Amino acid sequence: MRLLFTTLLCLIITALSLKAQTVVTVSSNITTNTTWTSNNIYVLSGPSFLYVTNNATLTIEAGTLIKGDPSALVITRGCKIIAEGTKTRPIVFTSNQPAGQRAAGDWGGLAILGRAPLNVPGGESVLEGGLDPDLGKYGGGANPDPADNSGVLRYVRIEFAGIAFQPNNEINSLTLGGVGTGTVIEHVQTSFGGDDAFEWFGGNVNGKFLVAYKTVDDMFDTDFGYQGKNQFVLGISDPNIADIS
Repeated sequence: MRLLFTTLLCLIITALSLKAQTVVTVSSNITTNTTWTSNNIYVLSGPSFLYVTNNATLTIEAGTLIKGDPSALVITRGCKIIAEGTKTRPIVFTSNQPAGQRAAGDWGGLAILGRAPLNVPGGESVLEGGLDPDLGKYGGGANPDPADNSGVLRYVRIEFAGIAFQPNNEINSLTLGGVGTGTVIEHVQTSFGGDDAFEWFGGNVNGKFLVAYKTVDDMFDTDFGYQGKNQFVLGISDPNIADIS
């Protein structure tokens, strides 16, 4: 009886905590240090892209849920994202469509931009996919920093993201532009992407435990002289799902 009572109490507390989640709409750029907490659900519903700017750090607590509707989230050069999930409390980026109605390409995905080297003239470029020509710049130019630190992604899942803006001009589930070795990318899964699952444009960030699940285009794509190392990488394709390429 005591065990039953304890179990019921735990279920009630859990239900109450789930009910207490507040939906927070994010519709403008993040310009100061900001923390997103697991007691809220964050909906990215600004224009096509929401940017973290002004050397700000966006910290996301373990267990936090973020929904794209349809904005992409872009961490610009000099800024950081600290998304430290855990094995039992991952951080999830997903579509804002109801469960069962979500589809590849519902929202723009996550892009991280740094100051590491690129093999393009001038050492910098603007990320493809229709980004702002200034905020979308990545690479260190004439003075690149191979050890540039854009933060941490650990135990993060990205779902139903990635949009083909034009042929060969897309935003992916996770896009890493000029990201340096000071950045941690570990235990990251992308699922049901509308373009590439992971794409590196230059830089030399390393990764571990990366999973690409049923994306419509490339699972792992590199451009502009990417020089990082990745260990324990798994890609799973659906033979019935692909884009025009």
